[in-house]
Amino acid sequence: MPCPSPHPCAHPLHVSHHHTPSYLPSHTPLLFLSHLTPFVPQVGSARHMVRVVNISTGKAARGGAGRLPGRVLALCFDAPGRVLWAGDDRGSISSFLCDPGTGRLTKASRVVVQAGGSITSLSARAWASREAPDPSLLVNACPDRLLLFRVVEEEGSGAPGLRLRRSFPTRHREQPLRSCFCPLMSFRQGACVVTGSEDACVHFFDVGRSARATVNTLQGHGHAVLAVAFNCDESLLASSDAAGTVIVWRRQHA
Repeated sequence: MPCPSPHPCAHPLHVSHHHTPSYLPSHTPLLFLSHLTPFVPQVGSARHMVRVVNISTGKAARGGAGRLPGRVLALCFDAPGRVLWAGDDRGSISSFLCDPGTGRLTKASRVVVQAGGSITSLSARAWASREAPDPSLLVNACPDRLLLFRVVEEEGSGAPGLRLRRSFPTRHREQPLRSCFCPLMSFRQGACVVTGSEDACVHFFDVGRSARATVNTLQGHGHAVLAVAFNCDESLLASSDAAGTVIVWRRQHA
């Protein structure tokens, strides 16, 4: 499987870790919803709240608020923008049905996936690969797990639910690690995901393999890798670490 090269294609960039670049996975759901409506969700983590705000007026949407058991650490929408997933610092994932016309949120479901831990990243895809065409949710769960769920409809209620498909070990104890799907690579080669890690590496996993799921490991950072993001054609991968360094990797073609 062709993956990004183990050598950066450009000199590392140094940025303050207090400012998150807009292309990082944590911002993807916010930008996605803004393409559909004038509403974007905002996180009131101190009060365990998710809020929807009209970006034209700056005012909160009527009925556009939802409460979580813990501080909100991660957000993402499904592909149509009608289901909002939210992860908190108590290891639970909550789902809300979102009306894209009004911004109103309706609580749908909640599941504890990492008791005593925290959910630091959520990424949703309409499919994981040609062999796994179901909607999927990729989750960084502290401590030490990268989880891939199949999104299903719960019997009776019809609410969105989660069924665990795969679990991968990672080094994740303290930092807010993030991961992402590789949609183009998955369509051509097999289901592939990539994640940051506190061992200062970037790890690629093939979710279709029952054994030896690690297909590539990129080394070059000197601190925990916090976030990863591809460009539109997956020819470049950017990774950022806890020291504020960003490395851009070029994909090698077999």
